[in-house]
Amino acid sequence: MTKWDVVREIIFEDLQTDSDRELQLRTLLLGTIFLALISAILTAMNIAKGWWIMTGSTGLLVAGFLVAALCASRKKALASAVITAVMVAVTFSYYALSGQNEGFACLWILLVPVIGPSLLGIRVAFFLSMYFQLFLIALFSTPLSQMVADHYTATFLARFPVLYFAAFGGMGVLAVQKQYYLNKTVDQAYRDGLTRLYNRIYYTEALEKRTEDDFSLAVFDLNRLKYVNDTFGHLAGDEMICAAAGLLRDTFGPDSVVARIGGDEFAVISPADSAQMADLLARLTQKARSWKGSFSECECLLALSVGCVARDEFSTYSLEEVLKEADRRMYEDKAAWYRSSGFDRRR
Repeated sequence: MTKWDVVREIIFEDLQTDSDRELQLRTLLLGTIFLALISAILTAMNIAKGWWIMTGSTGLLVAGFLVAALCASRKKALASAVITAVMVAVTFSYYALSGQNEGFACLWILLVPVIGPSLLGIRVAFFLSMYFQLFLIALFSTPLSQMVADHYTATFLARFPVLYFAAFGGMGVLAVQKQYYLNKTVDQAYRDGLTRLYNRIYYTEALEKRTEDDFSLAVFDLNRLKYVNDTFGHLAGDEMICAAAGLLRDTFGPDSVVARIGGDEFAVISPADSAQMADLLARLTQKARSWKGSFSECECLLALSVGCVARDEFSTYSLEEVLKEADRRMYEDKAAWYRSSGFDRRR
């Protein structure tokens, strides 16, 4: 992956984990409430001075930021960020065009690249900052500058777009670097290094968040991994583990949490009901039968023992009891597989 691919992913793709989203929601909620409070103070000051046009604009900001805060409180981070960005874009554009606030209103625009990434997220802040860069170039460096010539000095007209570009570029680089290293840190904390599935930490957190939800839990154990490691080496065992991980990922898809929770143990948290899980497990078994490892000419089966529990089956059970039931069913399935296959379970 090139450096430009990394930048593109950070700006245009949602790479956030649940903890990142929670942090952004809290930042948005506090930030929009703070901005609404500041706008309310400005509104009161404008009323006192009789600046009715400014009063209307700051009053609009109060209403917009309160709506954005309401969206953040309801876990709608993108809607909150977009509403905030629109309020800032409309109001600051008006200030810059009208020369309100003694001709220095567009200095407020410099705050956008500074606090935008932290408050709005990199994606929304990038587009908002780009809008203001184009807006300033069009307003100050084209014939449109005649509209505001009386409000700003010639030096200000010539240099402010360059000043904004420097702030936009510098803060943009810092924001992308910060997000890149945050993504790497979170990835290392929540991903299994071998299979790239989620690890036990992420699985446990995801499970705890679903205590009141309907879901299906399936725990898997890879059969005969010790035999493969002892006979063909640990690289062969890693190949089998990665193959099992790939089958689970392809079968259950992005709507499920697929995790490696131990050496040869996997778990899936799925929104599917009992009937759907039965179909998915049958499909998984069919795919596993066609697998062929590269480490041996002889046939080496890829078999996963599974214990599956749908939350609605045991609505009165605690989460711990659901986990115990899934484990119990998995060990029953494992014992049955070894009995039917004739393999030595100790190998």
